[in-house]
Amino acid sequence: MKNIIFDVDDTLYDLMEPFQKAHEELMEERTDAECEELFKASRTYSDEAFYMAREGKIAKDEEFAYRIQKTYKEAGVDVSKDEAKKFEERYRYYQKHIHLPDEIKEILTICKQQGKTMGILTNGTALHQGKKLEILQLDQWFLKENMFISDVIGYTKPDVKAFETVQEKMKLDPEETWFIGDTFEVDVIGAKNAGWHVIWYNHRNREMPEGEIKPDIEIRSAEELKIVFSRV
Repeated sequence: MKNIIFDVDDTLYDLMEPFQKAHEELMEERTDAECEELFKASRTYSDEAFYMAREGKIAKDEEFAYRIQKTYKEAGVDVSKDEAKKFEERYRYYQKHIHLPDEIKEILTICKQQGKTMGILTNGTALHQGKKLEILQLDQWFLKENMFISDVIGYTKPDVKAFETVQEKMKLDPEETWFIGDTFEVDVIGAKNAGWHVIWYNHRNREMPEGEIKPDIEIRSAEELKIVFSRV
């Protein structure tokens, strides 16, 4: 593994933590649904809203409300736009306090010590994703020019062009490049179609979709990922 490119959301940090805190504060008394199941649904609807906004099917400022309303509707709870806005406000507040788990810090340090070429490819806006990169202090491990945000480069995962843009700018050999991400449909399929190797960080224990595309390696914890990197 000469080159390693990482996803950010729910790969380098626990994306569920700010969702869970907002849920416990605002919605827990309204449903007995498991928070992790709600979170998984929100991730699906988040991706759906993200692409709908880019296709002009919904306004960009409606993405979060769409995601929250759909998530809780699935659990039998109707959420108004005002309630969804309040949820977003609390979610954004807790997002300002995200952090890298110690195991992830160790993995990034191991990769850096091994002299691997490291980069980031994440979907999202320059404003929101850029702030996350700053809060997580990722410049300790990654060069600024090797951190790519979809809205900045003009292509969104799983579009092969997103991966090819990173490949071109970092001068990567696809046969020596690995991508690590948590979302099968976005990260695994996109990277494999670009000719990269993939580690599927399936720590949410999702079922692997049917089809010909499979990850090279599937791991379910940061500890397993650390073992992978300690062996290469």
